[in-house]
Amino acid sequence: MNESQEAYDRILRPIEDRMIQSIWRIVRNSQDAEDALQNALVTIWKRWDRVTQHPCPEALVLKMCADAAYDLTRRKVRDRKRNEPADAAEEPADKATSPTEGAINEELHFEVTTAIHRLPRQQAIAVLMRVIQGQSYQDVATALECSEATARTHVARGRTRLQTFLSHLDPTNAVRS
Repeated sequence: MNESQEAYDRILRPIEDRMIQSIWRIVRNSQDAEDALQNALVTIWKRWDRVTQHPCPEALVLKMCADAAYDLTRRKVRDRKRNEPADAAEEPADKATSPTEGAINEELHFEVTTAIHRLPRQQAIAVLMRVIQGQSYQDVATALECSEATARTHVARGRTRLQTFLSHLDPTNAVRS
């Protein structure tokens, strides 16, 4: 077995499931998840030396996956705005939910994804890694190449801005108005 294969087995193989899960949580579409994973793997391959020398290569790889998913989703949002009205959902509706619930869930996911993309890049990545992927603050800090305190600040500020961006979705907000 060559050195590259050993590094792959040591770094990527143990987190393959987490890579696709982190992408899926962002894109929520099987075709998009496959595309984003391929984009992430190309980026990982191009920067393999950086990955293997990174103090926490798993966190860096998961960040690259989030970046790829984030880029793909941002591109889709931009295309959707350009081509409105939006086409019908690409994924078949879940049989356990009604068409109304499916439409509400899809619209909610679109609203949240759009709000995350409005965040500054560091905050968006920090929120995605910490809140969506459940990564530790240390892993977020390592991936963003900042201190743990700065990572906590990015997450806190990102959450605060998301609350502002998504306040129109809060039913208790409508009661107070």
